[in-house]
Amino acid sequence: MRTSPDSGIDGSAQQTDGHQQDDPPEGAQRGRHAAPRAPAGPYRRRRRWLVAAAVTAALSGLLAPPPSPQAAADVTDLASPKPLSTGQAISFLGSGAPTGSIRLADTPAHTATAQPVAATQITGLAANGIPNVALNAYRVAAARMGNSTPSCGIDWSLLAGIGRVESNHGRYGGAVLQPDGTSTPRIIGPSLNGVQFAFIRDTDRGLWDGDTIQDRAVGPMQFIPSTWRAYAVSAASNRAPDPFNINDAALAAAHYLCVAGGDLRTSAGERRAVMAYNHSDSYVNEVLGLAHAYAAGIPVADIPLVGNTSDPVPALSGYYGTTYYNAPASPGPAIGASDNSPASGPTTGASSRPAASKGSSRGAAGAPAGSGTSAGQPASDAGSGTSTSGSGTGTPTGSGTTPGSDPGSGPAPAGAPAPAPAPIPVPVPVPVPVPVPVPAAPIQKPPVVSVPKVPGVPAPKLPATPVCEPPLLTPC
Repeated sequence: MRTSPDSGIDGSAQQTDGHQQDDPPEGAQRGRHAAPRAPAGPYRRRRRWLVAAAVTAALSGLLAPPPSPQAAADVTDLASPKPLSTGQAISFLGSGAPTGSIRLADTPAHTATAQPVAATQITGLAANGIPNVALNAYRVAAARMGNSTPSCGIDWSLLAGIGRVESNHGRYGGAVLQPDGTSTPRIIGPSLNGVQFAFIRDTDRGLWDGDTIQDRAVGPMQFIPSTWRAYAVSAASNRAPDPFNINDAALAAAHYLCVAGGDLRTSAGERRAVMAYNHSDSYVNEVLGLAHAYAAGIPVADIPLVGNTSDPVPALSGYYGTTYYNAPASPGPAIGASDNSPASGPTTGASSRPAASKGSSRGAAGAPAGSGTSAGQPASDAGSGTSTSGSGTGTPTGSGTTPGSDPGSGPAPAGAPAPAPAPIPVPVPVPVPVPVPVPAAPIQKPPVVSVPKVPGVPAPKLPATPVCEPPLLTPC
């Protein structure tokens, strides 16, 4: 019996001897008297679609070029998979970690034994000031974020605190912060391979960090690539977002902190925001201590702002914006906190260099021997717990030693008179020996030869010898 489309019998339900009817075998009779072919069932159609989709995806992965920075910053939902939840995103970042690796926690873990950072340590970190380029970037980012999201209330000093511990305001390792906001050379953090820091798999195919195995934090605010792609923004309208430009990085960090902390005019909001940036209590204490020191020590009311402070900050969108918005911005080490690069170029808030103390020794390059720190430089490493003197000279409090001095000698009593210098011995002149005169040898006269007289022979008379006196005009 031939079925018609209007018979109401689905072709996929036709059975032959209890089995679903398949295509006729090769060579079977075809034509007007051949049995009609049953239409493909839904299972077969689904299977063909999956195979075709898999082949297309494989070819696309092989032929697609790596994304450019502009394309990576402009990822949209149309070209990306379904967004992940925060827990799924954290799990994905840590996927593929070797056994025994440090893993990124889903939520920040507070340490009950975390101690507040000593005020002298904060003074030492802030002693080398803020480059004017970085200070302007922090202030412009805070002002623009304030106009875009007034409920956030972020202050420039909070961005400065993060910029100091992350990259020494773009000067990490002796890098020079250029007038356009970029550091030369670029600042790239260590590999997040799970050995000393949490494992983060590669998410940018080496586009920004040059590492195709694990991620590395990049730029003056040390964003990991996945979080940077969520908050990537350009402070200027004529170029693509650049994580290595402190103007772009500061604006992205301001947006991140506002999203993570909410109202940053409260202590709870500030702490919540910085804890999201890096899941470390000691990191939070250090950043907030620096923020308060900068706010109190650097007056900025009379410093003009240079940059765009009125345009709204673009909202989070796309796959990365809806997936990694709540992931840590910089889960790795705060490399800038241990950096002692001095202030270079126009700088605000740097401590003046005091006169060198007597008796201190210096190396061949003129730097103090021993600790390697000097006035205007950070006095200690972050998290080391070593407090430094509040004068900013870099001398540990209570050590009583100066760079290059003997650490075993105790401190000199306060107000003790200086010992009198030992007299310089006067050299005794050595007497010069007087030469003894040697008597002259006696002059011996030649013997007089007398001519014997021969008897009978008169003595010969010799002619007189002429006397030649000058001038000798004629020969003698």
